[in-house]
Amino acid sequence: MRRNYGDYGRKDRGAESRRRGMNLLDYVLLIATVICAAVLLLAYLARYVNPNDVWIFAFLGLAAPVFYIVNVVLLLYWVLRWRAYAFIPLTVLLTGIGGISSFFRPVLSKRYVEPSDEAALTVVSYNVMGFLSREDPRHVSNMRETVSFIDSLAPDLLFIQEYQSTPKAPAREIDSLLGALPYRVVNYKVSGTPGHGWGLAIYSRYPVVRSGHVDFEHSTNSSLWADVAVRKGDTLRLFNNHLQTTSINSSDRDFITTPEFMQSDSEAKKERVRNIVHKLRENYKIRARQADSLAPLIASSPYPVIVCGDFNDTPMSYAYHTIRGGLSDAFSEKGHGMTNTYRGFFNLFRIDYVLHSPELETLSYSTPPSDRSDHNPVLVRLKLPGPRP
Repeated sequence: MRRNYGDYGRKDRGAESRRRGMNLLDYVLLIATVICAAVLLLAYLARYVNPNDVWIFAFLGLAAPVFYIVNVVLLLYWVLRWRAYAFIPLTVLLTGIGGISSFFRPVLSKRYVEPSDEAALTVVSYNVMGFLSREDPRHVSNMRETVSFIDSLAPDLLFIQEYQSTPKAPAREIDSLLGALPYRVVNYKVSGTPGHGWGLAIYSRYPVVRSGHVDFEHSTNSSLWADVAVRKGDTLRLFNNHLQTTSINSSDRDFITTPEFMQSDSEAKKERVRNIVHKLRENYKIRARQADSLAPLIASSPYPVIVCGDFNDTPMSYAYHTIRGGLSDAFSEKGHGMTNTYRGFFNLFRIDYVLHSPELETLSYSTPPSDRSDHNPVLVRLKLPGPRP
């Protein structure tokens, strides 16, 4: 009988190939794998560590999506190399799988238009940048265009950050253009001429029962709340929040995003980087204190809540995690793919949110693109709980 040794030889060579020692690239990537896995594990802690205690975790949390992707790439490399080192990135990735939905939700099925529902609300949260033109260096008001765009979204509840009333764009004209939302609450944190200022606003299709605000100390930022009677016997408490800015101005953004930033190693560059890191660090701490002051107010609400606003922080931050608490994030419920709400830094960051009590149900989530501000609005459809017996 003639034996076929061809298959045996091929199998033997394959096993021998897997047993061969690692090459130089393998050793380099093994070191990178251990480092990147450790950094990502530490980044997961950013949600729980107050920057006022240890600030470095805040920066690791900012970089978490990048390190998540790097660990995915390293996992694929070790799988293709048929090495047990694949378990290092795999373990770290699985450890953080619960938080990845805050950044990315894969589209696994066809999207359908949600049916009309009388118990549903359209919620819009939008940082309008003071109703100032983003492209015009003279900062000419684009209030009418912006408000018309908002009106086209047909909100039932509207949360505006960086709301601004001026003699040329007065609040009464904004109210008139938003005639479908007859109830309004405003908090001017920065006052101008009588009847004008800069701050927050909530517009509602439903009557406002009561309202109040929280002015953060040593800051131009604040929080505004209002109770609205959406149905007979049903009240929602709305929170509109604008947390401390990053203080990164257009000059800083241009500096970071130019090719020269990576190439230059001058002392001037190092000093500029230290200045940017200092501003980020101090404002991380301020946002943490603001979040700590808001969280108990939200948790103690006697009614279901909708918490919106510009947090100036990512989902891997202490501020976001503290304010969210046990609330649902509309993006994590119905978002698709990876979404940004800030129009800058290569459109990487989601820093504007619609959170809500678990009694409410997210029907849809979107961020309609708009060049009227440095933010995109967040548009969410929420379903109210069934009517009370």
